[in-house]
Amino acid sequence: MISPYDITAPLLLGLAGSLHCVGMCGPLLIALPLGNAEKRKILGQMLVYHSGRILVYVLLGLLFGLLGKGIAIAGFQKVLSLFAGILMISMALLTWRFERIVLSIPGVGLISEKVKSGIGKLIRSYPGRATFTMGMFNGLLPCGMVYAALAGAISTSESGMGALFMAVFGIGTLPLLLAVSVLGRSFSLSIKRKIMLAQPILLTLAGLILLQRGLHLDISLFESAIPKAGMDCH
Repeated sequence: MISPYDITAPLLLGLAGSLHCVGMCGPLLIALPLGNAEKRKILGQMLVYHSGRILVYVLLGLLFGLLGKGIAIAGFQKVLSLFAGILMISMALLTWRFERIVLSIPGVGLISEKVKSGIGKLIRSYPGRATFTMGMFNGLLPCGMVYAALAGAISTSESGMGALFMAVFGIGTLPLLLAVSVLGRSFSLSIKRKIMLAQPILLTLAGLILLQRGLHLDISLFESAIPKAGMDCH
């Protein structure tokens, strides 16, 4: 059954992620071959682009939700939810420096460059096309916000709920990113400062929701995940 936790936390995280993407992925949005098309056409292209990105998030959510189910069967679902909440609050405290920490992990920077190179090749080879594929590549970019969302997907302990968590996360990123593409791609210094203040607040709220979920998990959740074994008496 879908609970408010399953919607509110990833939605807040998605909104925080969009604020992050405006700062970190802005150059990538600018590089997309949108040209001087009408706003309606740009909106359509960006919806296709973000659909590819969100599809990758959903597939990752399926995988990580399944992984979380295996951990829950071992009796650690509460730990997963608490860990996800603590991770998000830690990100809020570190704000923009968290991304630098992620990219400093051995191999992550290389993966990021490979994915960006793949997007660049698509832009050069298929100008104005391959928008959906470019979005899928974007979904594979190493990103601290996506990793936080995947931690939330693991804490759901179900493949379907993990996919839902990531889908809502992706949808939460859409309003601001679409506005950036359609209405304009630059922000004043005062707006950027407000963005830097809003992101940790949203991250903290999402983290607190997952912490509350973890603290209120009942043992019956584990019983439903573990097949009952026993002998029937006749």
